[in-house]
Amino acid sequence: MIYHLRSAASVIVVMGTLGPFANLAHAETPRPNVLLIYTDDHAQWAVGGYGNKDVHTPHMDRLVADGMRFTRGFTKAVCSPSRAMVLTGLYSHRVGIPDFIPHGNPVVSGNGLPPGTSTIATVLKQAGYRTGLIGKWHLGYGAKFYPQKFGFDVAEGFRYIAPDKEIRSVGKIPFLLDGKEMPRFRYDKQHTDILTDRAIKFIENRGEQPFFLYLSIYLPHLPWEAIPDEDRKHYEGKNLVVPNLSRHPEAAISNDDLRELMRSYYANISCADRNIGRVLSTLDSLDLTKDTLVFFIGDNGFSVGQHGLLGKGNAVVLGTKDRKPNMFDDSVLVPFVARWPGVIEAGSISDVMVSTIDVLPTLIDITETETQLHLDGRSLLPILKSQRGVKWRDEYCDTYDMTYLKEDHMRMIRTDEWKLVLHLNAAGKPSPHGRHELFNLSADPGELKNLYDSDNFSQVRRSLEAKLHKWIADYDVR
Repeated sequence: MIYHLRSAASVIVVMGTLGPFANLAHAETPRPNVLLIYTDDHAQWAVGGYGNKDVHTPHMDRLVADGMRFTRGFTKAVCSPSRAMVLTGLYSHRVGIPDFIPHGNPVVSGNGLPPGTSTIATVLKQAGYRTGLIGKWHLGYGAKFYPQKFGFDVAEGFRYIAPDKEIRSVGKIPFLLDGKEMPRFRYDKQHTDILTDRAIKFIENRGEQPFFLYLSIYLPHLPWEAIPDEDRKHYEGKNLVVPNLSRHPEAAISNDDLRELMRSYYANISCADRNIGRVLSTLDSLDLTKDTLVFFIGDNGFSVGQHGLLGKGNAVVLGTKDRKPNMFDDSVLVPFVARWPGVIEAGSISDVMVSTIDVLPTLIDITETETQLHLDGRSLLPILKSQRGVKWRDEYCDTYDMTYLKEDHMRMIRTDEWKLVLHLNAAGKPSPHGRHELFNLSADPGELKNLYDSDNFSQVRRSLEAKLHKWIADYDVR
């Protein structure tokens, strides 16, 4: 097998086998089915299995109990770039998707995943898998960006622009089901249940091939009202814990109103969880659980009061219309869980820094698929197998180029102890929308005290800036 892993300054080419992973091949075991569950705007703190006692997520918690929970699972701070990363194994700037792709006229917002880009679907389709996407795509408008162009045999969900039509009004975003347009489907309370019905049908009609299903759930993305009442009942009358806003006087909202926002956020998560449970039950009933690798990952994080914000990397200050560009952990740290019975130890926990760019290399490794792709991510297989002595990344770097709603070009490096975020304008100068940030995560995990201008930490700052600028050069960040 020829396999390329993009290391910092060079491409490592491994010939014939997977080098240090050569003994991990599953020649004696059939290749697993792959289920990638991707929830939308789902912060790591909003899962019971990650320690939240208020949110009702028994099925997500089952995945945590039965698989491996990553405490440092990173992704992009907003939607479209995150989806590009998980599907391609590349940082999003490599494929020209710096920010979310807004609704509207495709002539105006006509960027998307470049035609011909390889994805998990194209790679696994080449390996003999039946491939399906149920739910959100958000990687381009119009027919040339449809998921079927990127390896999916089946694709049902929002595509923003229906075939041969221009739809300029956001309120007319179509859903395509069996090729038929269903306007405003996103606002139907049963839309997640209906999507789950389609996912179950895909699994039941799998045939003799192994399958790859990308179950891309729209929840808990706003608007939060479009869910069944049964999912709200878990939170009726509960005095939910909410962040302390006393350190954020700019947030113009009461604690009672914040608690209602949290109630709605959790209810949407519980709706997603209930439907995930339906899919897991389908695997059980068809005796596919032991033969299916499940990844459960959030597409980006979310704040509901943390830092005085509502949202993700382009969040608003609560009670205002002011945007706060950010790469707080609450925006880039997500639930990241893998389950594969008999391979991944149940209830295991990993503190290594992993990213959505690592998913495709992992699947190439597991399926022993021949490819000559140049990838930024690394295979997680030795970690999933709890192998000792695996050399891994000591820091995680990424970008968020906020180009819509407000302009701010952020560059981040995060280690176990520190995080540095540079806020730049298009010319690479300090941005007017945010000053550079340095946080001591050991002493200040909530990222409340910015130490960037402190002389006491100038050496730390310079060291991190040097590493970040090297990564920027090595990975062709513009």
